[in-house]
Amino acid sequence: MKSDQIRETFLSFFEERGHRRAPSASLIPPPDDTSTLLTVAGMQPFKAYFLGRETPPADRLTSSQTCFRTPDIEEVGKTLRHLTFFEMLGNFSFGGYFKDEAIRFGWELSVDGLGLNPEEIWVTVFGGDEQLGLGPDEEAIAIWKEIGVPDERIVRLPRSENFWQAGPTDPCGPCSEMYLDRGLEFGGVDDRPGDDTDRFLEYWNHVFMTYDLGEDGSLTPLPSKNIDTGMGLERMAAILQGVPSVYQTDLFSPLIDLAEQMSGLKYDSTPEATRAMRIIADHSRGMSFLIAAGVVPSNEDRGYILRRVMRRAIQPVSYTHLRAHE
Repeated sequence: MKSDQIRETFLSFFEERGHRRAPSASLIPPPDDTSTLLTVAGMQPFKAYFLGRETPPADRLTSSQTCFRTPDIEEVGKTLRHLTFFEMLGNFSFGGYFKDEAIRFGWELSVDGLGLNPEEIWVTVFGGDEQLGLGPDEEAIAIWKEIGVPDERIVRLPRSENFWQAGPTDPCGPCSEMYLDRGLEFGGVDDRPGDDTDRFLEYWNHVFMTYDLGEDGSLTPLPSKNIDTGMGLERMAAILQGVPSVYQTDLFSPLIDLAEQMSGLKYDSTPEATRAMRIIADHSRGMSFLIAAGVVPSNEDRGYILRRVMRRAIQPVSYTHLRAHE
């Protein structure tokens, strides 16, 4: 299934279930959102709806949102899945359905819509946090079990893994992630979801948006319980196109092909060449979208982010050029 088909399958699935399709917002957040320099999640354009400050155009929305994140920038090129720029497919409910429907939607689309093997799907849930004063998410665990996921494939993880927040403040809540077991070809027998290995690939996160996180770390219940989910388009493309990494999908292969053509090297010829071409592909893609959004290189704020990814892309270009002419 090509990436365009995956995107359309996702959005159409939720339209058929009462969601209104929303366009992707800018990578530059609106002036009143100072929590992040760039749009980092599919829910970010809808923060005012989650907080109850504005009325959404519909109580159910779905979108494919362009996002840019830099916390894992040093991992880009080293792994099969890390990116700075990506598309997040999401479905959102503002005071309507909650955990039960959200989880069942995710399972139905994964198994029936996208054809994943239910025996290879694992899930993680929030295991509780003493500092937050919250216990394990027993409700989500019970729903997964009712669907048919055995207890051994339901992994309880701590706040660092399964409590979602876009920034240091604002809407947040426990989450439940879906992983696909890609087999021993990608890792060891003792690997489990949350280990940050390649065997278990996280592809969908269901966030149960319940609280407003204050600067002092306190949790205040939101006006209503909401749903925010995100499925990575690039990761799902890798799964459905049967390739090891996101860089070998139809979203990146033209860029990798161009890098091979211009450098005279092969993508998988050496670890150095592979890493260099991944960085070139991700960063050239990301910088193009940043520039299109109006970001210009500078020494501060989002302009510095753009300058940083441009500089990281130039270094691998120099490497591949030199190696091709040794």
